[in-house]
Amino acid sequence: MIPLLAAENVSKRFYATPALSDVSLSLLPGEVHGLVGENGAGKSTLIKIFGGVYRPDSGRVLLNGREVELGSPAEALRAGIAEIPQELRLVPGLSVAENVMLGHLPARAGRIDWKRVQALAGEALARLHLALDLNAPASALSFAQRQSVAIARALSRNARILILDEPTAALKASEVRYLFQAVDRLKSQGVAILYVSHRLEEIGQIADRCTVIRDGRVVARYDRGGYGIHDLVLQMTGRQIDLEHLDTGMQPGEILLRDGIEARLDLREGSIVGLAGLLGSGASQLLRRLFGAESGARYALRGRELAPSHPSDAIRAGIGMVPNERMLGLVLAQSVRDNIILPNLERFSSGRLAGLNNAKIDRVVRGLIGALDIRPADPNAIMRSLSGGNQQKVALAKWLACEVDVLLLDEPTQGIDVAAKAQIHRLIREFAARGNGVLFASSELHEMMLLADSVLAMREDAIHARIDRGRGLTEKAVHDAMHGQ
Repeated sequence: MIPLLAAENVSKRFYATPALSDVSLSLLPGEVHGLVGENGAGKSTLIKIFGGVYRPDSGRVLLNGREVELGSPAEALRAGIAEIPQELRLVPGLSVAENVMLGHLPARAGRIDWKRVQALAGEALARLHLALDLNAPASALSFAQRQSVAIARALSRNARILILDEPTAALKASEVRYLFQAVDRLKSQGVAILYVSHRLEEIGQIADRCTVIRDGRVVARYDRGGYGIHDLVLQMTGRQIDLEHLDTGMQPGEILLRDGIEARLDLREGSIVGLAGLLGSGASQLLRRLFGAESGARYALRGRELAPSHPSDAIRAGIGMVPNERMLGLVLAQSVRDNIILPNLERFSSGRLAGLNNAKIDRVVRGLIGALDIRPADPNAIMRSLSGGNQQKVALAKWLACEVDVLLLDEPTQGIDVAAKAQIHRLIREFAARGNGVLFASSELHEMMLLADSVLAMREDAIHARIDRGRGLTEKAVHDAMHGQ
């Protein structure tokens, strides 16, 4: 069978740094092809070559067996290649139909043909067996529905090749099942899908074939059923990674933070507490209130009463936060070094007249880059040039440099590869073991089991249950508490 899309011996360098070296990969009609690798392994570069953003330095891209040069995303889309990125490009104020047809609205006599807009959008959504109100604004949709609208837009442009980049990162379990059903329908229609994900268990469930890249090179290829998660981890990292719960053996100490509104919320020295809840449960809002990003928080930190009205109040009190949207916590136009020291200027000051202690800054920043394996290991690298996973590491590093007492983490490992996730889990446990406290929200119950000493189950903006390790903390117990069972 002739592949719909293929890379043959593709290489790409950025200045002196090789991003891809002699990479070959093919997509067959009606196939889901998994692509996995650590952050910075080269996945994004390959996606951008297929999507017309970059051109390879050497090697060929083949479409239906013929060599093509894709000079822009528009050319790639005309060739039938569409990427569905993590950050969905929908216009919230436009309707479902308008978003599906955005960029190629049909016109008649110089005016938009709204009846045809509705008809064509309905046909694209029908291919996914999706019934949505075509007149509803995109802002009223769930993330999974917005994702389906983005896929339908690609189908309306006759895309035969879809690149799904971390498609389940923001989905709950029921929405993941729905996405998989949509993928199966597209397969039956002959669409080829490149499926990029850090959730390795999903690759085994949905991919017909899987390619692993490490340091810009293909290191393994597998057919369905011919591998397990540990095989992928070993090939991705070149080493065995401990994926089990890391128990420091430390007993929680005195109460560090006690919420004045939620009686069940107390965070002790040396402890990690998880917030578990479905989308809209209020876990993210609770973290934002504690950080002063939303009003209404009232709590005691080391016995001192606080009611932060701004994040600066929380930071001065010794609280740091990594939001679930990493862009909110980073300055993408600045360097890795600048982002790490941004909330830490007082700590690195040599005095009002002397300015910053650059030697101390360099020592701390390089230490954190090494500890978190931030790639590239260049303090002067501009943030927007880093992969999403490495940006997330920097978002955590700036608070580790700050020496705060409490870390608030909202989906701290979202979009992070398995090796980086293990590193971040270890750093979080080490942070808590120094007598600090961590309160984190995660949509992955498995992560709760690996990391949390206690889990607070949330529904409707309130904590409904607290389950402690050694006292019934299991995935089933948390699942049932989240659902009110």
